[in-house]
Amino acid sequence: MAGLTLTVCGVALFTAQQEGYASTDGTSREATTVNVNAVSPQPANTEQTQSTLNSQSGSQAAQASTQVDNAAYLYSNNLTQVNNVQSINFPNGYTLRSIRAVRDQASANSLEKIAIQGMDQNNYQSDPNAAIDNVDINNLTPDQVSRLNSYGLNLVNRARAEFGQAPFNQNNATINATRNMALQYQDKNESLLLGGWHDTSIITFHSENIAAFQVYNNDIPGYVATPFARAQGHDFLIQNKIPLFSINNMDDLQALVYYGIMGMLFNDASDNFDHAKNFLVFNQPITTMALYPSLTITTNRTGHWSNGDGFSFGLKNIDMHYIWTTGSDYNQAHFSNSGTVHSWNTSDNGNYAYLDHAAINNAEMLNVSGWHATNDSEGRPYHYLIVLDQNNHEITRVLVTNPVNRPDVQRVHNVYEADRSGFNQQINLGAALANTNTLHLISRYTDDPAGNGNYVDYSFAPITVNQGNNAYLDKVAANGKNLTIAGWHATNRAANKAYHYIIVVDPSNGNHEVGRRLVSDGINRPDVARVYPNIFKADKAGFRVTLPLSAMNFNHALQIISRYSSDPTGNSNYVDYWFPPFTSRHSANRAYLDNFRISGNKIMVAGWHANDVTRFEQHHYLILWDNTAQHQVASQKIQNVSRPDVARAYPDIATAAGSGFNTSFDLTTTPIIPGHSYTIVSRYSTDNTGNGNGNGQQYTDYWFAPRVLKREDY
Repeated sequence: MAGLTLTVCGVALFTAQQEGYASTDGTSREATTVNVNAVSPQPANTEQTQSTLNSQSGSQAAQASTQVDNAAYLYSNNLTQVNNVQSINFPNGYTLRSIRAVRDQASANSLEKIAIQGMDQNNYQSDPNAAIDNVDINNLTPDQVSRLNSYGLNLVNRARAEFGQAPFNQNNATINATRNMALQYQDKNESLLLGGWHDTSIITFHSENIAAFQVYNNDIPGYVATPFARAQGHDFLIQNKIPLFSINNMDDLQALVYYGIMGMLFNDASDNFDHAKNFLVFNQPITTMALYPSLTITTNRTGHWSNGDGFSFGLKNIDMHYIWTTGSDYNQAHFSNSGTVHSWNTSDNGNYAYLDHAAINNAEMLNVSGWHATNDSEGRPYHYLIVLDQNNHEITRVLVTNPVNRPDVQRVHNVYEADRSGFNQQINLGAALANTNTLHLISRYTDDPAGNGNYVDYSFAPITVNQGNNAYLDKVAANGKNLTIAGWHATNRAANKAYHYIIVVDPSNGNHEVGRRLVSDGINRPDVARVYPNIFKADKAGFRVTLPLSAMNFNHALQIISRYSSDPTGNSNYVDYWFPPFTSRHSANRAYLDNFRISGNKIMVAGWHANDVTRFEQHHYLILWDNTAQHQVASQKIQNVSRPDVARAYPDIATAAGSGFNTSFDLTTTPIIPGHSYTIVSRYSTDNTGNGNGNGQQYTDYWFAPRVLKREDY
């Protein structure tokens, strides 16, 4: 696999705020930054030796615990647990006095020169037990939330104990109250990493610290990010150069909390060390504190493999909220964030869709596949596909009951249920197909089961309907007394026309109809369907019919019509295809007799007769006719011979090359009568028996010049 390079790495941001609280005179104070004047001064002896401070903090913790409702389970300040798992090293010169002295950016920058050493001096100490407890950050269990809070609270109290400060406390109600506020941030898609800040409408008069990190969202195939538990303090020193870590277990989650608190203590000049003041200096009116994450998504980040191939990915924003609050819900079962996490970008207001495929098959069905993804589909569980015609009249609509998984869409547009935004539907257009030139497809999400109210639509580009009239004649041939016609006719305009007729007319006689036949069942034509897959019944567009020849004259310009009609008799509401005439009223009828002589009891004849009517009148007869006696002397059916010279002389006659004849008449039983006039007649006929003039048959004659035979001709 090619190596991976990310253009955007993990980012950590911190912000702190202590909101105003009710004072004894009934007024309140609010500040976007902490009003230091509102904070009670700390005792002068708070910066003493470590041994003195530890003993003081123990007594203060005991005192604080008596101020909480006895019905609540109170988390203790388990400094022994914290010391066993994690230590905090404070740089020389990092004191409460130095923190209090920060009043502006210059003094903050001065303190950070000392404090920043704390990022290098403090590394998370991995917890083997936590490392085997797998975590889904989107579905934290109540027990995981409880242990996370215990870890975070004890870590803050470990820092407070270093400076002799009384520990903060925590109970189930504190956690649930913090959870409710954190999830309000989440519902509003607010994050420091999305440009957000403290939301006073959520936290009201509560103090709050926020530490925010971006972590890997597991959406790059083949890429595995470094677990957060392997991070080092110096990884977080350069903003926008922080490695991209992942959260897989409680060890990783504790590391995120640890480095969040370290950052708020030691790397906070940009916020005048207000985080550290909240944790260590300010006299918090509420001494119960809990922490809870809110989760949002950052999308459309780009990266590339070492071979240059690009890809897009998303990041999960984890804002860890540290809030000093009280509450009334002591039920630990309510700790979980399962079912509350928006795994999509709720701030994306786009309405996205794409039509991957749209085609009409040969069964009046519109086959469509594509996707439609938008945050506005949330709360609108019914997904309809609606088809309108060119006049915006609704043809039909279908409910999408089996959405198609589209992880590719979610990777690009991480909106509500983008991963299930696909559709693949067959929509029956029915008879409307016949009169529709353009289809307009609408994808609609609605909360109305009928699809008519409170909806969000996406209108796709118009779909052009093939209204072409397509046909071809494969064969027109005479066979005895019948004319066989075969071919195909395919058009969407026949969608509402169930009756298919083949009609023959004589344009030289005012389009007089000389025959029609109902096509009882279309012939399978998969070849037509391959060429016209979007035409109604193209796969059954074939026809083969026979019509009697009795009313036809091949020496007229006969023309075939293929007609689809809604009328059982085929006389109204129809669509016609007029094939070019298959005969011509101006067909050349040319011939020449090369030889006509008597040899013994035989008459030898040779010559040629060219006429394109032979395409239908395919049987060739030569007849010896007695003009004097007005009767036929002899007749025989012959096979034509090649005459390329005739083809060269008459290139306008398609059948000229095969127009020759060379035969003889045996007159043994029918002698020639001297002095009588005789004629050779060349006849092309549809009749293959007799002399080609059977009842109901079609034939064309050429009468050569008569000749009077004398006795000396014998």
